[in-house]
Amino acid sequence: MSTPRRLVSSLLLPSLVALLLVGGCGNEPDGRSEGDRDAGTPVAGGTAVIAIASEPDVLNPITRTSAIAGMVLDLLSTGLAELRPDMTWEPRLAHGWEVADDGLAITYTLRPWRWEDGRPLTARDLVRSFELIRDARVASPRRDLLANVADAEALDPATVRYRFAQPVPDPVQATAHVIVPAHRIEAVDVARPGTWPMNRRPLASGPFRIADWESGMQLVLERNPEYARAPARLDRVILRILPDRTARILALETGDVDLVADVPIPAARRLADHPDLVWHEISGRVFGFVMWNVRREALADPRVRRAFSLAIDRERFVTDLLGGFGSPAASYLPPVSWNHHDGLAPDPFRPDSARALLRAAGWRDDDGDGVRERNGRPLALEIIHGGGDGLREDGASILRQNLAAVGAAVTTRALERATAQDFLRQGRFDAYWGEFQANMYGDPSALVRSGAGDRFNFGGYANARVDSLLDRALAIADRDAARPFWYALQEELARDQPAAVIYYLRQLVATNRRLRGATPDLLSPLNGLERWWIAPEDRRWANPDGY
Repeated sequence: MSTPRRLVSSLLLPSLVALLLVGGCGNEPDGRSEGDRDAGTPVAGGTAVIAIASEPDVLNPITRTSAIAGMVLDLLSTGLAELRPDMTWEPRLAHGWEVADDGLAITYTLRPWRWEDGRPLTARDLVRSFELIRDARVASPRRDLLANVADAEALDPATVRYRFAQPVPDPVQATAHVIVPAHRIEAVDVARPGTWPMNRRPLASGPFRIADWESGMQLVLERNPEYARAPARLDRVILRILPDRTARILALETGDVDLVADVPIPAARRLADHPDLVWHEISGRVFGFVMWNVRREALADPRVRRAFSLAIDRERFVTDLLGGFGSPAASYLPPVSWNHHDGLAPDPFRPDSARALLRAAGWRDDDGDGVRERNGRPLALEIIHGGGDGLREDGASILRQNLAAVGAAVTTRALERATAQDFLRQGRFDAYWGEFQANMYGDPSALVRSGAGDRFNFGGYANARVDSLLDRALAIADRDAARPFWYALQEELARDQPAAVIYYLRQLVATNRRLRGATPDLLSPLNGLERWWIAPEDRRWANPDGY
């Protein structure tokens, strides 16, 4: 535990890498310890209000692309198994599983379970979900995750078997996919997933269900009465959409929201002594990056991509943009990944080296106007990014300055999230600046594998050596034996860069003290939300629709 005064001191340390904000901090107004706050018997009832920075793109688990949609769907859904923070699997919908002796199949036995409409969740739902994910017409970004599965078969309503073309290192991971209700998707047009009703109103199998979605304002979740395990303790969870970070911090400070997942250091310093706040640090999976569209003539040259990477001041991003709560990045696999390459250094800030590389690639500024040309064409690019967030705007400004300093004519363009996604899918961009949440498996295939443009490789990157290293690494169950291939993969991606990886984000999560049992972790700031609770005396309003 850290007291507020110790928090302030650590925030003022010259090296913020040493910052430790663990569990909770502070002195209770009534003298109780933080442990006392979570003591006692949890009681059901009350509403928690959580600030989120953006609206989900869709709540269709098969097609969603935004991280916030994934976080919401985790509260609405149940999978065959659940990944723990220690990377082990815990049975959820599955009562258990059995792997065939030859390693070519895994069979799951299902627990009795229901969708929120009372219909049973059966093996048929799993098979139909598998088929939709694999259907090329749907173009699911999850499709690559099932690449090793040959087929799925419902042996009976409570038994499903997946077969593999060859043995896989982790059969549970290889078959961990989202599940949708077969009875609700029988009539959908498979070739037009944008029209599916579940985009706005998915059917829940998890502890919460959607009560309301007011676009641009909030999503309201309520306890799912059909949930097969212990019911959620909270009556409702309001996910309030506040794109502006300053507005989120103000709502946290005034008590209008109970959780903010991305508190910047300056705000944490100011609010360190706030009597109602508890602090949690998450060594996160999020990294900031600029994805290059390698189909563009200039960016097809790896020397140009490398030059632009050397032109980016990563320390400035960490200091000015993140307030010190992060570190310069070198790889698609963040430090929390088991296969992260510790020996790989981030590209240094070397504008002179960047200029030399651009000259070697034929880009020169012969007319002295500050913009390089080759064969009469200027070195010009547009960087697109999501709008409505000061962090994105400020980051785009840094990129524009950094790249202009080495002779590129750069424009930046803020797009509404759905529009930005359309531009990416259609390849209508030169470069994209944003953040990405790495999966827990340490597998960047969706970003870098050739042909993964229907997942997240929107820039069209293709490298046969990268593909080969992915195949070899993913085929080895023993982590020690697989690690050299993962390291070689990261080294190859650092040499032939599909993107400039800029920073790893360390999340600072603040919760209101009335929200008891809150346990944000690297899986999600809302992990275990069904177990969080608010004591009756801490509920803000007594009316049924209040908090």
